[in-house]
Amino acid sequence: MQSRITVRRAIQILVATSALTITLQAQADCAGASVKEVQQSYTNAQKLDRAGKLREALGAYAAAQEYTCEANPVAVPAAKRAAEIALPLGQELEKKQDFEAAFQTYEDGGHYAAADRALMKWVRAQPDNPSAFGRAREVLTYHGSEAFQSNNKTQISVVGKYTADPKNLDEVLRMPPLGVERAFKAEMSAWNEQYLRELADQVQSRPEDLTDMAAVQRFSAANQAFAQKWPNDLLRASREALSLASAWASASNDEALKKKTETQRAHRIEMRVNTLTKSFHRAPSLLEAAIDYQMMQNVDDAVRESKAKSIRLQAAQLGDQAQAQRRLTLASDYYRVARLDAKADAAQEQARQTAMTKMQPDIDQMRKQAEEMQKAFSDPEKVKEMQRQAQEMQRALQAQQQANQKTNAKKADDLEKELGL
Repeated sequence: MQSRITVRRAIQILVATSALTITLQAQADCAGASVKEVQQSYTNAQKLDRAGKLREALGAYAAAQEYTCEANPVAVPAAKRAAEIALPLGQELEKKQDFEAAFQTYEDGGHYAAADRALMKWVRAQPDNPSAFGRAREVLTYHGSEAFQSNNKTQISVVGKYTADPKNLDEVLRMPPLGVERAFKAEMSAWNEQYLRELADQVQSRPEDLTDMAAVQRFSAANQAFAQKWPNDLLRASREALSLASAWASASNDEALKKKTETQRAHRIEMRVNTLTKSFHRAPSLLEAAIDYQMMQNVDDAVRESKAKSIRLQAAQLGDQAQAQRRLTLASDYYRVARLDAKADAAQEQARQTAMTKMQPDIDQMRKQAEEMQKAFSDPEKVKEMQRQAQEMQRALQAQQQANQKTNAKKADDLEKELGL
């Protein structure tokens, strides 16, 4: 009998030890906040609330509702006060059309239907923002899950029953293909060959002889007119639209859309590169733009660099042609595109020397005049004579002013007498 009691006791001890071990392990693995932390957040929230700092208080009340490993003793009062504060604050933000802040305010206050409404207004207001789409999709997916209902049951019990509207998520999920389509249309609109033609003409009309002031002034005026007619960089807008199309496809998580978009994007880039290199190579900046397009291709680095290298070779050849024609500034620009900086510097220096040679007679004349003036001012007698002449001129001017004053005064007296004043 004693032996069985001992065995039974041993079993009881083993069971108790196992239960304690499991409890301690669960507490050790718990990733929630401590009760002390949420109580401190609640205390801070009350202080901010009493001070009238309602937005800060709302954040602190939300923190006080954090999940805790033990029962959260302040979750319910924090949720109630958060709901009271959040509703008017969110409504005010919606009136100001600050929908992102309104969404977060409603969310912190447990007004999840209102949060969804504000979120949809926010994402609709920026239809070309894949990041906004990603956030909206994440929030609405979570709001529609059972986990959300379980994790936020305290807030839902305080504010009232909440069920996510599936139409919101459906609308958001339709955004990526529409965004891709819109981006490709924007790229097509930005691509303007008249703009490219006029830009190339401007480059070709740039005078090489910088001593020809009339030609320089005409070129400057033409540049200003071009800038007024084309205030935006249309090639950059084109590339940004292509990048946006890719960003929308990546954000969608739709493999079919990604593949279709990338194929269309690669074809569009190839078209732009071919047009720039074949029809508008008269401007070095447009060959540089062709390289920028080429580097956007989603291909191996070696393939992308090989194609870019062929464009640089074209720029080098055009630089040699321009130099042979004594168009040194144009040659220097082509060499820069080709990454031949030594040749670019040499052409630029040659252009400077040529200009200096043409300007040398004028420089010599100005130097001669400066020397003559310096010589004149270094002679004390000449300086004294110039001072005397200046003084006589000053006295003559003063005398003339006094005479004019007397004449004007006499005319005024005569006029008064005539009028009987």
